[in-house]
Amino acid sequence: MLDRVSTRLSDLIELRALDGSPAGVGEGSVLVFVHADCPTSLLALRQLGSAVGDEARLVVVAQESPEAAARLARRTRVGARVVADPPPYELTRAFAVETVPTAVVVGREERIVGWQAEAYERLLGCRLDVGPRWKPGCESRTLEPAVRGTLDEYEDMLERGWSDGLPVVPPTPERVEEMLGGRDPQRSLGPVPPAQGEATLARVAACAVLAGCRPAYFPVVVAAVEAALDPGFNAHGMAVTTQPAGAVVLVNGPARERLAVHSGIGALGPGFRANMTIGRALRLVLTLTGGARPGALDRATLGSPLKIGLCFGEDEEGSPWEPFHVERGFARETSVATAIPADAPLSISDHRSRTPEELARVLAAAAGATWSPFWWPMDDCSLFVIGHEHAALFAAAGWDKARVRQAIFESAVRPAGELKHGETTARVRAEADDAPIHKWTKPEKILLVVAGGEAGRFSAVFAPADGMDNEPVTKEVRWST
Repeated sequence: MLDRVSTRLSDLIELRALDGSPAGVGEGSVLVFVHADCPTSLLALRQLGSAVGDEARLVVVAQESPEAAARLARRTRVGARVVADPPPYELTRAFAVETVPTAVVVGREERIVGWQAEAYERLLGCRLDVGPRWKPGCESRTLEPAVRGTLDEYEDMLERGWSDGLPVVPPTPERVEEMLGGRDPQRSLGPVPPAQGEATLARVAACAVLAGCRPAYFPVVVAAVEAALDPGFNAHGMAVTTQPAGAVVLVNGPARERLAVHSGIGALGPGFRANMTIGRALRLVLTLTGGARPGALDRATLGSPLKIGLCFGEDEEGSPWEPFHVERGFARETSVATAIPADAPLSISDHRSRTPEELARVLAAAAGATWSPFWWPMDDCSLFVIGHEHAALFAAAGWDKARVRQAIFESAVRPAGELKHGETTARVRAEADDAPIHKWTKPEKILLVVAGGEAGRFSAVFAPADGMDNEPVTKEVRWST
């Protein structure tokens, strides 16, 4: 069949490359049949594109219109000649291709179905060093129904690395434009370390689409990105460390209600779109534009859920204290996003304390074990998320944030001799065994916010991200940015 068909190719279709030049298909040429809706086809083209040169005998046959075939060639950067085989797919039918990608050697009974790296290496005499070695193909467009739709888009984006491992929303031009909301797409928020990709608003909007954000969330995403790119946050150190550190996005001000940024029951968990997608959007900007991919520039030994993204709001109305952003010098009616460098959170259960002093000691003891139990003092911030029942106990005693902070600081103190084990600091080693050492260098390193459900005596503390000279950074949400 193949020998008979190959002798009459010129009778079936005028094989010309997309630029109009003759495709030069002859005996021994390798035709690779593909279409744009097949992730395996895209994988094959990207792999083969760097493995063949202008003189290669490889010819890509795209089951597309000439215009769509040209877009596919640009998208995959394939270096081989590309031929369009539009409906009714005469060339595809002539070679009885039912699966893409399929490679056919003209004049021989030889073909490769699906992606088989070793088979392509033998056929083309090249070496393919990256990517999966095998993957099944998709149905040809000549079959009914042809494989199209969102599943292929999701698989393609996962293969490209446009994801955190979870499905993402395709960032179509229409969705990105809607996310931008008329803002200048070329406006830059600056380079994103460590790879120093440029965080244009268009790129940030694409990441927000990928994350599943609504367009209304975009101003908060922009503020969070601005905060994370501030030198004080040290996104470079956070990106390349072996620690599991990530960013906590805290939202304060009217934006919480306007966008339904959740601050109540389950505030640190799933179930609330604004929380889940805003934090994820920031992380995708750091990953996709900054190159902080796990196993590549991101060298976190274990990682943590913070590497996916975390965002929540402070329950300002339910808190007995002034809001976090007011402490930081903003007006109560100003909406802000704060990027807080942090390690994985620790849940603190205390249902027995009856005095504020007792509760402060419990919170201090829990925080003392975070990051490293003997690495004292730390010149880094620890974020405490105080549950409502714990906050109410402090409030009933008349304690404001400053007094709670001071009590936790004074309770987190140990003799140097108890800290001279394993990983400890030069300060501890230099002190006498009975010298008191605090967990933090000063009380101001303790950050307090109120969030969570009304019932349950639980709080949480996020461990510091140590050794990177970083700090929380707060940026105003500008709705018309």
